[in-house]
This record gives sequence, structure tokens and C-alpha cells, in this order.
Amino acid sequence: MLEVGLIGIGNAGNQVASLAKEKLGIDVYAINSSEKDFETVPNGIPKKLIGDKKGAGKNRLEAKSFLKSKIMELISDEDFQGFMKSKEVVYVCSSTGGGTGSGMAPILSSIISQSFKNEDGSDKIVILIGILPTLLEAYSTQVNTLEYLTEVYKTLDDPTYMLYDNEKLSKKSTCDMMKEINLSIVNDIAVMMGQYTPTTPYASIDEKDMKVILNTQGRIAIASLIDIKEKDLDTVDVEDLIINEIKVNTHCELQRDKTVHRTGIITNLSESINSTVNTHIPKVQEFIGSPVEEFEHIYVNPERKLPNNVFLIMSGLTRVNDRIHKINDRIEEIEERQKQINDDDDALSDNDITELNSKRNYRKSSDNNDVNLQDIFSKFNA
Repeated sequence: MLEVGLIGIGNAGNQVASLAKEKLGIDVYAINSSEKDFETVPNGIPKKLIGDKKGAGKNRLEAKSFLKSKIMELISDEDFQGFMKSKEVVYVCSSTGGGTGSGMAPILSSIISQSFKNEDGSDKIVILIGILPTLLEAYSTQVNTLEYLTEVYKTLDDPTYMLYDNEKLSKKSTCDMMKEINLSIVNDIAVMMGQYTPTTPYASIDEKDMKVILNTQGRIAIASLIDIKEKDLDTVDVEDLIINEIKVNTHCELQRDKTVHRTGIITNLSESINSTVNTHIPKVQEFIGSPVEEFEHIYVNPERKLPNNVFLIMSGLTRVNDRIHKINDRIEEIEERQKQINDDDDALSDNDITELNSKRNYRKSSDNNDVNLQDIFSKFNA
């Protein structure tokens, strides 16, 4: 299996890191600006407190400032260097709408991708994981998310990233929503690290194949079918189930442009179900688009009692423009309400939340192959 690790930043990222350690036993590293948040992180997980210990108060600029002041201390830390040393794939996970994780995660992903190499000199695969808020959440949360996505698309160089969306679970309680999103992330990491690709005499996705899939510029999304029963296939087939899973799972919705660069399908099926599946998935391709390159891993369960599972990894997906439009609509709706409250359609007060966020502009990326930390922070307006 691939050697993977996860850096969780902010409270949301810390919770994912804790669950990944518990469920998968992988190496994780927790970063936060709030000492109180760290009280929920189990002992034994390496932690780095950055900032004034009081949090960032949903202020991304302050979080960036915290990271900038401690970045050399962090990347030279013995625990952090030990964490990074053997990892082939590093996930950097946070919410997009908060302060600490949203502000720090894109910058840190850029820094570690340029600062750390594998022992053979090859690049480590760094995958940024963002958790989007529901559309009902507050103005500052929506603006922070828009800023995060702006940095992913306009500041990061050739990013590989994953986006999970709380809006898909907006009818659930906040507690249940967080648990389901966190578990989805951890289960997807299990798929990507190779937990479901045992040795097989048939088509196989080996470690290098998986690295090719994961090292594709753009977004990664995964559809998982766990423990399929034969009765589930009475009126539909496996491809129908995959398409439905893509529609309803916790990943941010796919664009309708049918653009996907690479796919990897993994099947762990009984002989009878396996015989009904075309692993080139023509119906699914009709829905998501035809990949430039496809990979298959076909494993026939030797025992009937083993669970029937199917996983589809899609990489090189395009920007989530539809979701960005919805965020913009939500921001405009809140701004309009603020105008009505103030009985002034011409201008908002100096203390209005719009003014608080108006100073947040972004600079375009500049080409620089050297690891220049000052340059990286400048690109992120920090």
C-alpha cells in the first residue's frame, strides 16, 4: 500500500486527523491556533500550536499571519520532518469556511510540495482536502470559502485537491453532518492508499498506477459502493448504483462538462456479480465523460461471504463553478438583507461585514521554481 499521511489544520482538520489515526492507523499531524480545540485531539497525535493560542476568529488573514511567523519553526521541527520523511502522499485537510484551517491549508500545501522530496528525489503528492459549508451558514463563512477556492484556482500551481460539501447533508444535524463527512474522507483515503487492491491475476492497479491517478492536476472525487447484495441488483446494475452514488455522496457535485482525465475502478465482487460488470463502465462514462486514461483492478472474492465492493476514483475533474455560483448568490442575498436592515441602499456602514472583507484581494501566481517562502506568502496576500 502507499505510504500516506494526513495533516489536519483547524478544528475540522484535527477531527479528520484523529479519525484517520483511529480507523486507518496512518501517521497524522494536527495544527491549530486554538489551544482549546486541541483538547479534543487524542494523546499520541503530534500537535503544533501556531498563533496566540486563542484561535483565528474566522479571520483567514490572521491565520496566514500566524503561519508566516512560525513556518520555519514548523518545517524544521523534528516531529514534522519525521512525519514527512517517508510519505508518498500527503493530505492537507481543513474546512474552507473557518479561519485557521481555511487560511493556512492552501499555503501550507504549497510550501510542503516545494520543500519536501522523496528519498529518490521525486516529488511528494500533496492533495488539499477542503470541507465546504452549507449555504445556510453565515456571510463570513461563505466569503472565506470563496477566498479559499480563489486561492486553489488562481494562486496554487497545478493543485490536486478534493472538496467535500456539507450542503449535501444540510437536512441532518450538525453533529451527524460532521461525522458523516469525516468518515467519508477517511474511507476515501483507505481506497486511495490501496486497502481494496489485493493481489489479483486479473487487471490490477499497483502502487505506481495509483500514484499516476492521484498525481493528476485538478479535483479528485470517489464513488464507493460498500457491501452490495445480489438483491440490490434485481432492477438496476452496478453502473446505475455508481451513477446514483456520484449524485448523492458527500463530494461536491460534478460539473456538467463531462471532463475527467483519469479513472480507476476497483471491484471486489463475487464471481456471479463480477460476471455482470463491464469494468469499462460505458453508462458511467456517458454520465461523467470519457477519461483520457483508465485503470482497472478486478478482484474476485474467493468466498461468498466476503462483502461486494466497488470504488470509482475520478481525477482531473474541473473547477466547481456551479457551486461557486451558488455561494455568490448566497453572499448577494445576505448583502441585500443588510442593505434593507440599514435602510440605506446606497452604501453600508464602515463596520459592515462587507467592509471587513473588502481588503481581501488576491494576487496572481508568479512562476518560481525555487522554494522562496516569502514569495509563497506574498502570493497568498500574507
